[in-house]
Amino acid sequence: MREIVFVVGSLLVLMLEKYVLANNSIDWLGAIVPMVSIVFIMWLLVTKQLSLDLLDILVSILYVSMSFIFWGQGNDLYHRRTVKKIAKQLYEGTESMTKRI
Repeated sequence: MREIVFVVGSLLVLMLEKYVLANNSIDWLGAIVPMVSIVFIMWLLVTKQLSLDLLDILVSILYVSMSFIFWGQGNDLYHRRTVKKIAKQLYEGTESMTKRI
């Protein structure tokens, strides 16, 4: 049961990371989840809730890696949206200038 809660909670946090926290102009806001995930894994190791066996290490590395990957994807979504907005503004500006001529 604890594993299911961890997986579902992780997926929700990663979706929040990608579509809310990293999908804006404030870069450091997206860094919150990856940093918290590192602190969380370290806390689990210190409190002996996470053992140093191969499966736990792989899951930890996967979780932290996914946090950074989703941060990058969210940041990319923001930049794509910004580029589209600027391109639209440029297109509308040139279109209005050609109508004047």
